[in-house]
Amino acid sequence: MNYKNKTNKEKNKVIFTCFMFVFVLFIIANITGTAQDNLFPITLIDDSGFKIVINEKPERIISAAPSNTEIIYTLNLEDKLVGRSDFCNYPDETKDIESIGKMSPLNLEKIISLNPDLVLSYGGFQLKDIPRLRDLGINVLVIRSDTIQEMIQGIGLIAHACGIPEKGEELISQINERINWISFQVMASSRQKPKVFVGSNFDSIWSPGNGTLFHELITLAGGENILGNQQGWVSISPELVAEREPDIILVPTGIMNPEEISKIKKDIMSHPGWSNIPAIKNNQIFAVNEDLFYRAGPRLVDGLELLYEIFNRKK
Repeated sequence: MNYKNKTNKEKNKVIFTCFMFVFVLFIIANITGTAQDNLFPITLIDDSGFKIVINEKPERIISAAPSNTEIIYTLNLEDKLVGRSDFCNYPDETKDIESIGKMSPLNLEKIISLNPDLVLSYGGFQLKDIPRLRDLGINVLVIRSDTIQEMIQGIGLIAHACGIPEKGEELISQINERINWISFQVMASSRQKPKVFVGSNFDSIWSPGNGTLFHELITLAGGENILGNQQGWVSISPELVAEREPDIILVPTGIMNPEEISKIKKDIMSHPGWSNIPAIKNNQIFAVNEDLFYRAGPRLVDGLELLYEIFNRKK
């Protein structure tokens, strides 16, 4: 495949991505329009495939995952939030909300004591605890987002369940506008895509491949993930990183990697066998907030914009 054909293929992918965002917005807008005619009771299908009937507008909400908590705050529903998990740390005001403890196993007694009328679950390892809550008459909505499109659908679902579909539609429109702007900038650009490595200064290196949120954000922002040919999070050798010669190294920091940024950069730059990597020779190592790339909430778009800025930064 020559370069021109490859470039056209990549541009077609961007056009397809833009189309999908508009398509998702169209679907959600239509669902919203139906619900506004008769808000409650409403019947929804959550991300676990469970049919949930909500008879009245929720007034006491518990969020069992950070991504859902961030959506609640972005929708200005924080006044209804009566419980959150220990991992819900954004925005700062979440510290004033009572904690229900760990994300798994769910502390069912604590949740019940807060008398919620809606629990927003992450699904996955929480699924085993959900039937008991439902048996007690508590509405549980599972929001599980593995892609940006699914995150957007999750916003629409929560807004719908909480009786503010128009607010959800407004937020989705804003998010799509920001994403589409970057997509069109990338599509119009003729510059070569920078090769990107997401890693750490740890001895054991795990990096996101195809099918992860991080990979999707790198691709949308105009980068080329050096692990894009592998699926999911993969353990790789230092030799492979040197062989693929990334132009940019991204180091997620936060709970998963709480070390000082200066130490992280120093460790990476002095890593044996990496001295000839372009990112190290040109000092293109960036520490980034892991929550902007791991957490399937509205701040994924902040992460996308940050990557676009890094990829287009003049050296």
